[in-house]
Amino acid sequence: MKLIRRPERKDPLFKDGSVITIGIFDGIHLGHQALINQLMKKSEEMNLPSVFFTFEPTPNEYFSKKKHKQRLTSLRDKFNLVGHYELDYFYAPPFDQTMEILSPEDFINKHLIDLFNIKYLIIGDDFKFAKNRSGSSIDLIKSGKCNDFEVEQLNSIVNDSSRVSSSLVREHLMKNNLPQVCEILGRNYAITGRVTYGKSLGKTIGFPTANINLAHLDSALRGVFYVKVKIDGMEKKYPGIANIGFKPTVGGEELCLEIHLLDFNQDIYLKYINVEFLDYLRSEQKFNGLEELTNQLKIDTEKAIAYFSDI
Repeated sequence: MKLIRRPERKDPLFKDGSVITIGIFDGIHLGHQALINQLMKKSEEMNLPSVFFTFEPTPNEYFSKKKHKQRLTSLRDKFNLVGHYELDYFYAPPFDQTMEILSPEDFINKHLIDLFNIKYLIIGDDFKFAKNRSGSSIDLIKSGKCNDFEVEQLNSIVNDSSRVSSSLVREHLMKNNLPQVCEILGRNYAITGRVTYGKSLGKTIGFPTANINLAHLDSALRGVFYVKVKIDGMEKKYPGIANIGFKPTVGGEELCLEIHLLDFNQDIYLKYINVEFLDYLRSEQKFNGLEELTNQLKIDTEKAIAYFSDI
């Protein structure tokens, strides 16, 4: 699958046309997976290249004024998740001032017709696009009749009487309802990031941690969790405990993901790791000094050893 960020118009790769699905796709949940599966099916039926069309940054991030912007998947995570499917192209143009002011007609012409010579489009039932979200399936169907492409709109998937959506995933994450999140995603919730250099405080108290800065990926999770970690370049997944929060005991200000791996002492600084969240352990706490923190980490580690011995 090839990543496309800023392509030239009328790429010869699409002279015969293409099949596209489009959306923000935050989380790649079961509803998104239904769109991707249909994309694969139509691409094979029509013998045309498949295009997964999303945005980076997303419209929500572009319009948000918050320092920390909640999203379920970074571009890297999204690309890796979609990479499990046999798709041809991953198109992720930036949502910027130019994109913001496009009319529905201009958006369709620029990003679907001129770039990809679209022949078939698959969208969700809530898809809106273009300036002020003024574009809808009606505009796409109308354009399709004039420009020789079909539009298919899939109905939302319902889980336990609730419409499957990225917002629903975030609601469950805020409540630390990981089993429900797993149902909606069809997999465990996970975060990928690069291990950064910190103050090595964990190492000094006997609990070394791998730290990931979440400034650009504000997960809705907060607290301490049982996790499994896949390290770039290594085959197995390692068990551990992870804390998502602001490290109040040591006056932390940046949102951070800290992972302590059980029985692990290798140097993984600057490596990418994938942290898979299995279950909730406890809330983040502010302790009265490092001794109290260390005692709690000993308790957490003992619980983690027992937890992983049972699965």
